Amino acid sequence: MSNLCWPEWLDDVWAKSADKGAGRQPESLAAHTWQVLQRLGEFISLRPHLPDRFGVPRLWHLLTWAAFLHDWGKAATGFQAQLRGGRRWRQRHEVLSLAFVDWIAADLSDEEQDWITAAIVAHHKEADEIRRLYPYPDVGTDLASALGGDDQVVEMVSELGDEVLDGLYRWLERCADSWLKELGLDQLGVEMPPFPDWEQAIRQVQELGAVSIYRRLKRYGRFVRRLGRGADSGVLVGTLTLRGYLVNADHSASAHAGTLPRVTFDAGRILDSRGVRSDDLFAHQIRAGQVRGSALLTAPTGSGKTEAALLWAARQAHTGDGLPRLFYTLPYQASMNAMKLRLEQSFPKRVGLQHGRSLLALYRMLMAREYSPKRAAGQAKWARNLARLNYPPVRVLSPYQILKGMYRLKGYEALLSDCLDAAFVLDEIHAYEVRRLAMILKMMEYLRQNYGARFFVMSATFPSLIKSWLRKSLGDPVEITASAELFAAFRRHRLVLLDGELPAEDGLRRIVNDARAGKSVLVTCNLVDRAQRVYRALVERLSGSGVRVVLLHGRFNGRDRLRKEQLVRESVGATLAVAPATPTVAPNGMVLVATQVVEVSLDIDLDTIYTDPAPLEALVQRFGRINRRGRQTELAPVHVYRQPDDGQHIYDPELIAGTLRVLERENGRPIDESAVGKWLDEIYSGEVATAWQREYQEAAAEFEASCIQTLQPFAADKNLEALFYQAFDGLDVLPQGLLDVYRQEEEESPIRAGELLVPISWRRFRVLKRQGLATPREKNMPPVVAADYTSELGLVFERR
Repeated sequence: MSNLCWPEWLDDVWAKSADKGAGRQPESLAAHTWQVLQRLGEFISLRPHLPDRFGVPRLWHLLTWAAFLHDWGKAATGFQAQLRGGRRWRQRHEVLSLAFVDWIAADLSDEEQDWITAAIVAHHKEADEIRRLYPYPDVGTDLASALGGDDQVVEMVSELGDEVLDGLYRWLERCADSWLKELGLDQLGVEMPPFPDWEQAIRQVQELGAVSIYRRLKRYGRFVRRLGRGADSGVLVGTLTLRGYLVNADHSASAHAGTLPRVTFDAGRILDSRGVRSDDLFAHQIRAGQVRGSALLTAPTGSGKTEAALLWAARQAHTGDGLPRLFYTLPYQASMNAMKLRLEQSFPKRVGLQHGRSLLALYRMLMAREYSPKRAAGQAKWARNLARLNYPPVRVLSPYQILKGMYRLKGYEALLSDCLDAAFVLDEIHAYEVRRLAMILKMMEYLRQNYGARFFVMSATFPSLIKSWLRKSLGDPVEITASAELFAAFRRHRLVLLDGELPAEDGLRRIVNDARAGKSVLVTCNLVDRAQRVYRALVERLSGSGVRVVLLHGRFNGRDRLRKEQLVRESVGATLAVAPATPTVAPNGMVLVATQVVEVSLDIDLDTIYTDPAPLEALVQRFGRINRRGRQTELAPVHVYRQPDDGQHIYDPELIAGTLRVLERENGRPIDESAVGKWLDEIYSGEVATAWQREYQEAAAEFEASCIQTLQPFAADKNLEALFYQAFDGLDVLPQGLLDVYRQEEEESPIRAGELLVPISWRRFRVLKRQGLATPREKNMPPVVAADYTSELGLVFERR
């Protein structure tokens, strides 16, 4: 039977008002503190050995007592009145909580007291904000006698009456020991400190509390400044973890998120969940399941790289302290959404989704399971919030979400602390342009060196140049390559180079003839405007033929894109290919006109492709949508046009020229994916390699100087935040023609209204603003652009 002592004499001292408490009931300070300590213990148990690594042996002791005291300032009469509907209390409760540190500080060194002070005072506001709100008085050396009754800290301390101080002391003296034991914190190195006697404790707060607060704030300022002057890496990561863990515990307790979920990364269970027998594994999958530490995998498209990654993760779970978190990163939201559903098969109810439109994606997934709109909206918001609280043990996200930590966006310590000892899978690494790749790899290097992170990077092929960068970032990872026989077995394509341009009359005629012959045809353009023109031309030429023509690109709103993707999957989904000779489309054929979105976002299987010239790695991904399951009896022709060869302002012309030189030599031959790496090495050589190296090194050096070298706790940076969003985030805009529909739907369901927004780049938005075609964001409204939009064509900037 539990011997838990509960301070019922403090039940009227609240931490949360009725609108914030569980079940719409007020939540007592003791109840909230219990929840915080419970969540903190769960986060600690994920990585119990961190104190030794950081060289801070009593880290969990310091963090636990900081958590115990972090909200005690809420006992002030003004704050209690606010919780009951009174006037807003204009002080900071976490600053007042510092008055109680003396009660537990008798056996703490000055440095340890600084750590507890930092954890308490920083659990809401940044150090600069606290310094601005509570400047140290300019009173000389005798602070105690100089503080007057009108001093804000003196006034704040005076709001702690005799009765509440007595109640808080009795809570600490009588109950704390039983709390530590009940929550298992005593098994994690947390000890009971010696307390002052009752009379001394009350005097420490009432007579010396204001002085103690100011002196601790002054020491806190010095502590933060020391951390910003090149502190030892262990101490730096330790203090980032100190704040991160308390913020994670406090926020999840406030959200009443419940017990922190765990997952078992077991190879046998993973294979069973995916319907794969261990006897059927390829050699590269088996090898992945044996590697301890970081690895690079090169294997053909469709050869089970996802299963290889999960087997690798299972191996990490049986190494060292285990695997507290698995992050599966992808570059595009559509692929993230699809991977979330795939991983749910192996880790049901344990997979979080994090990207800019994850709320809408989660809502759609729940609606597809026939949830009511109201229930789907509520569950989607809850799932998104849990991911933000760093709750799910498996998360699907983009590397940019992790980069938020390096750019010191608000809450960055909580995000970074959840990366400790984590495993990262980086899929589709080819998709990042060189400057962003430099930032991602420098971040990976930092997390490997300082956070014990491990990485599994996979692709159908790696150029030697990129592989050399990866080796440096990952510290000479194990390299796994599928066998030549397997690459040969996955040959599915024959290269055909064509003169001229895709939209020319001869090109359109080829596409029309294939479609009329009953083939499913992928047409890939590098620009949205170009895809829209080609789509119009094909619709006109195939009118009345019964051939379905679908346009897909990145300038559709969420609702139309979802409908189009579903239509395509129903017609040519790769999973529909149930037998080698089974056709996936009707006899009258189909044409999908798309941009780069088709490279990674859809699991589809078409008969042939006609594409603009593009860098080789992009073309390989486009080819991967053709004969994907090898159901054709002969190699599928993949057609690449020789023009335009100028990069069309989105690709480096030198890369296009190099790609075309290689393709000329291989024209008419089967495409051997095992040779693509050598082809890429040919392309990324000479001046191209020099330019890439220079751009990579410049971006890496900039990121090192602006983010890694300035990384410190208690210092979210608005300037870096602005740079991050301009560099990595697009913008969701509302076409003017949908304004009335948006307003109507926003009243009924804000999530569904979000389906009407269209993503565009910041660069495009700035151009539209200069042209007077875009209005800035108004309160509760997205930016509106005066551009045509139709469900058929999407957002149209090009005038006909």
